[in-house]
Amino acid sequence: MLKNRNRARVDLTIVGVAAIVTWVVAGYYDLAERWIDWAALGEFYQLDEIIFVLLTACIGLMWFGRRRYLELQATLSRNLQIQQSLKATNQEISTLLSQNRALIKHITSVREAERLHLARELHDVFGQHLAAIDVNISVAKKLAEDHDKLGTLLNTVHDSANYLREVTRSQLRSIRPPGLASMGLSTVVEDLLSQWQMTFPGIELNYNLDIDDSSVNYEAGLTIYRCLQEGLSNVSRHANAGMVDIDLTTFKSHPEHTEISLVLRDDGKGIDPEKSINLGLGLIGIRERCHALDGRFELKNNHPTGTVMHLSIPLD
Repeated sequence: MLKNRNRARVDLTIVGVAAIVTWVVAGYYDLAERWIDWAALGEFYQLDEIIFVLLTACIGLMWFGRRRYLELQATLSRNLQIQQSLKATNQEISTLLSQNRALIKHITSVREAERLHLARELHDVFGQHLAAIDVNISVAKKLAEDHDKLGTLLNTVHDSANYLREVTRSQLRSIRPPGLASMGLSTVVEDLLSQWQMTFPGIELNYNLDIDDSSVNYEAGLTIYRCLQEGLSNVSRHANAGMVDIDLTTFKSHPEHTEISLVLRDDGKGIDPEKSINLGLGLIGIRERCHALDGRFELKNNHPTGTVMHLSIPLD
């Protein structure tokens, strides 16, 4: 505002100086008398009356400038109102995004707490009872060595108990990353990849792990683990891929900032990233988990075929 006032004063000063200079020059050269002499030469064309035309034109231009000035002021006022409204809307959106991220973190922590509780129940209840069944069946088999039919029945029960034990172990690995807090992200990721490779031996798996476990906090490590878990699940169920490449690295995005990056590529049938991100709850979960930690998520087609999932999370 002060700058505009100073500019207006400068403009008025220039106009005043120009008027005074014009007055001095006109008085020095007797321009009024000279104009009369010049206009007399064109009396047939009424050139001596043109001064009134110029006066009317000047007044008209002053009126026109005044109207445009008032319209400009009104437009500026509306623009300021719109700017204030947009600023308030942006602040509201920013607040909603912050609340959404906090809610996602809370939901994630609640889900992980439920997973932990379920894992403990599976381990403590199912594991102990299956171990007891295994011991009792082993004893019963020794006592029933002379009864073929009973031995066959006990073998069947023993096989079922072993199967349930393997299923329980598999579910425990899926529900709760084994040793993430104690052994670090690289160890649990290698375990996840080895288990997935054994489950899907027909898919070639190549991976590169370059992780500084000491810089990866538990929350970021758990998010990376869950996203990788969901990505591999999508590949096995939907991609019809023959090869999967995984790059998981920590790097310095800035001398004082560290990030962890996960890139998962497959050579499957590919997807439409815009449609898939809205249809698949798993992909939405990956994106929201990543955004909750101020990370970036990208899903695009691989060349010549397949899909690329890329996410990075700051660790500072």
